[in-house]
Amino acid sequence: MGMNFTAFMGHSMKIDELENLIIDLNDNPARYPFINEFVNDLLPYNPKDSNKKWRLIADELEGTVDCIGPCGISLTFSKSVCYFHHYYRWIAFLKDNDVQHSLRTFCFELLRTLHSPFAIFVPDNAAKESSILDLLWEDRDIFYMKEWLIKNCGLPKKTILEIYHDLGDTWESDGYYLDEFMDFR
Repeated sequence: MGMNFTAFMGHSMKIDELENLIIDLNDNPARYPFINEFVNDLLPYNPKDSNKKWRLIADELEGTVDCIGPCGISLTFSKSVCYFHHYYRWIAFLKDNDVQHSLRTFCFELLRTLHSPFAIFVPDNAAKESSILDLLWEDRDIFYMKEWLIKNCGLPKKTILEIYHDLGDTWESDGYYLDEFMDFR
């Protein structure tokens, strides 16, 4: 399966606040130690990104704003949801504790910055749960996404690893995880 990691979080930032966040990420990375650590851990594999700055790109056609960072970090903001997508493979997030911890700490800091009550982890495609991506462009909020997932996919898994199903010579992703980061608080 060729699925990448994604996370969805709520936010209420206006465009000027997003612009200020980008300036702050570029000028004051020490204010974001987990995001900075995530980038620094990936820089050896992305040496061309060592001087890459965060930037904001408005997509007026879609009504979203993209925040592009170093090392494959991409944040897409609708009116009320932030969609974090990264090239880390979904299976690595599910099974590799180091990758999982790295992505979760990044998401935790982003969640605190955006004042989101939780994050939703789903694969980027090839699973029913990934359909919530369509809701981003319908200007739905994070609570609507959560309710849609419960109605259409069942309750969230109790652990991230429960999403992974070993089928012998292949595997399957089944479910999503709603993270309130209780172990980080």
